[in-house]
Amino acid sequence: MNEHPEFDFDEKPKKRKKSLWERYHIYHKANPHVMPILVNMAYEVSRSGQRNIGINMLFEVLRWKINVETVKTEGFKISDPLAAVYVRFILRDHPDLRGVFVLKKSQVDPYFPDLEYLKGEPVPETEDDDNE
Repeated sequence: MNEHPEFDFDEKPKKRKKSLWERYHIYHKANPHVMPILVNMAYEVSRSGQRNIGINMLFEVLRWKINVETVKTEGFKISDPLAAVYVRFILRDHPDLRGVFVLKKSQVDPYFPDLEYLKGEPVPETEDDDNE
């Protein structure tokens, strides 16, 4: 008999749900090939002149490339919410791609303190200080 009916000692503890930030890092560690593919696709989009696209478009193309164009014995899975993290890392690490993507608010925004700047146009090239 349970001496403390207010506690259910048979109940298993609930697992804490991982944050999007944690899920991204777990996924990226297991799938490091995804980021370079997305970056290459982002540059293709940029060269085509397209602006203000959603990163999910590239996610769908990525799924196509992995699942259809390559022969795999295992299914490729990538969770849509991870797109928010991938696009922010892409824009942080490739400033010349700024202006290509539209960003929506995300729970990972605090990890990117220059987020407002990421929403803007590409970083202008700096001029040499040798102006005469």
